Amino acid sequence: MRLNDFTVPGTELTVTGNLRIETEDLGGQTSGTDRANKGIKPKTLTVSLLILKKHSGDLTDLVKVAEAEDGAGKLRVYDIVEDTARAMNVRQVQFTGAFVCKDLSPSQAWRVSFTLAEYLSVAEKTEQRRDLSQTEAQQAPGETITAQEETPAEGETLTGFETFLSKVDKALA
Repeated sequence: MRLNDFTVPGTELTVTGNLRIETEDLGGQTSGTDRANKGIKPKTLTVSLLILKKHSGDLTDLVKVAEAEDGAGKLRVYDIVEDTARAMNVRQVQFTGAFVCKDLSPSQAWRVSFTLAEYLSVAEKTEQRRDLSQTEAQQAPGETITAQEETPAEGETLTGFETFLSKVDKALA
């Protein structure tokens, strides 16, 4: 496995891919099977490998790669070259979650495991494109016209009922 120019050290390297599709059960307390789609989450790759203690520098280098940040203080994004990543269409990753290093004293080695999360997944890019293509609120040129209150013309007399309605209308306004 390669992360940019860094070759991940160790032996017995295994990579497990994980794709999570979030859904919500809409069946409530019934036996209904309706589900709401809540999106496709970024893929993750769980990596496990063995590093011999006589190669402790390899573990140190791997930890430095996991902790590396870019100039803005964010975790570094790596281009990944690995069969499982390629098959799952994962091109860029970041370290995420726990970086576990277990001492296997009898075998004089460490069992190292960590998780790489996909960066800018295909689903995320699709959502970003969809957001950009949404239409903006339409506006028509011209002035806004508001309704004008009808007032009786001067000299026009109102009936008693119309006078009552006029007072109610003014009170509500």
